[in-house]
Amino acid sequence: MNIQRLRNLTTGRLHTEIGHVYEDLEIITGENGLMTHMLPRAARAVEPWLREHVTEPRFWDGEYDTTHTGDYALPEPTADDRAAMFERYKAQPNPLEGKNVVAVQA
Repeated sequence: MNIQRLRNLTTGRLHTEIGHVYEDLEIITGENGLMTHMLPRAARAVEPWLREHVTEPRFWDGEYDTTHTGDYALPEPTADDRAAMFERYKAQPNPLEGKNVVAVQA
């Protein structure tokens, strides 16, 4: 994975375009169709898995750093990894709870 894209997920700061955050969270979770309101919960749900596989402290410094470049060998999550991510996602408060939400069908 491109290090700048990975830093989007590990630092909480946007190093590339926002579309990469959607794409990368979808790849890691195995779920397509993430929406904007879902991104913070998805990022928190994948963080323990990322911390297990991305151990270099520089990734977790919270800094905007365009000098950190290259690629990082990130494994594909297993089915069990993804199930754990989904459980962590579900356990978080829903930001739309109690709000008037209009469902649109395609």
